[in-house]
Amino acid sequence: MKIDEALLKKMSEGILRFGAVSEVGFKKLADFGWYVDAHISLGYTTSLMEKAMEGDVEFLNNFFIDYYQKAIKQRISSFKLKHNARLDIIKEAIDCHNEKKYYASTILFLSQADGMCGGYLFKGGNRKQELKKYLATSEYGSFFLLLLNSINQKSAIDSFYPEESGDYESDLNRHGVIHGYNTSFGTKENSLKAFSLLCFVNDFVDRY
Repeated sequence: MKIDEALLKKMSEGILRFGAVSEVGFKKLADFGWYVDAHISLGYTTSLMEKAMEGDVEFLNNFFIDYYQKAIKQRISSFKLKHNARLDIIKEAIDCHNEKKYYASTILFLSQADGMCGGYLFKGGNRKQELKKYLATSEYGSFFLLLLNSINQKSAIDSFYPEESGDYESDLNRHGVIHGYNTSFGTKENSLKAFSLLCFVNDFVDRY
């Protein structure tokens, strides 16, 4: 079987491009409040990270809102496969989103993402070490080390609200939402940002 050298070259270039931006790129995406899932290709993930590094918030919001609004209708089977005990809660969250009850859907998506991580997801400061230790026991923890940096490092979602909220491009913050500091988070965009985090955890943090 003849090896397609042009294809191999293209694949090699794609991997190198991904590697060049991933250490910073995933963190930048998280600073904008967005997380990728397993269905976004490596090449397109690289492009999204580059857009984040360029600060193109309009492109990122347009892409992810469209992408996850479609995905929210299709992801039930993957949640059932890995987290069936949470399925009724996730279904109710999706129903709330579809009914434009975004305050409810956002809170539920965030809480279930944290639950999938054993309650370690939203740790700040030195307590991030607890999450890192937890992820190290994941089947895919080491393989997806760069990918997992988007939750291993502090970002908009787990900053200490409100003191650090101005440091990020996203206003979706777990502390502000759960403890009632933020009373204007109930938007379609924030609900889908929370859903993107839920999909990320479901796809890349392999636990219960």
